Amino acid sequence: MKFNEDSRVKIPSILHLTRLGYDYLPLKDAEWNLDTNIFTDVFLKSVLKINNSLTEDDAKRLLDEISLSLDNEDLGKAFYKRLIQKSGVKLIDFENFDNNTFNVVTELTYKKDEDEFRPVQEVHFQI
Repeated sequence: MKFNEDSRVKIPSILHLTRLGYDYLPLKDAEWNLDTNIFTDVFLKSVLKINNSLTEDDAKRLLDEISLSLDNEDLGKAFYKRLIQKSGVKLIDFENFDNNTFNVVTELTYKKDEDEFRPVQEVHFQI
């Protein structure tokens, strides 16, 4: 058997994470915002699921706000504060963790200005 990155790292990691409850998200079928690497449809569906009173328009506005905060030069501090806030719209359901969506993808390219890199393995906690 020929051993390579796929057989030693990617496939075992994906299998392990799917056994833990992550859903494999094939990139060929997925759509995401290239500026933020947010899987828009997954984000909207997940936020609506954990925030019963939120409308679809509210969720889209939230996505816009988060996209703007990720564009800040604060190394993600504004996004982090939003992520852990105790009141308002929840991005993570800390009370019922099973309400959250967990996905795993492979080799998602990150681009920012002139910089571009593709990690070997990506695990996404999709909110």
